[in-house]
Amino acid sequence: MGIRTTVVLDEDVLERVRDRAKSEGVPFKTKLNDLVREGLANASKATSSKFVVKTFDMGESALPFPLKVSDLDAMEDDARIRRPE
Repeated sequence: MGIRTTVVLDEDVLERVRDRAKSEGVPFKTKLNDLVREGLANASKATSSKFVVKTFDMGESALPFPLKVSDLDAMEDDARIRRPE
């Protein structure tokens, strides 16, 4: 048993559901319910995939590691001496 409710559909969605219902020979209400069920089932599947970050080797670092704050200060001072503001 269904519950009667009001749903506001965009014009393009309305036409697509009507077209599918007509081509399959089923009532609009049946097709709309089928599409909503299908969308809900697919939505739960889509969120289960894991996000994978693609990585690549950037080569050797130009900076000595581990860095100390004093090393960074010295590097900044050297850069300012070579390039006055």
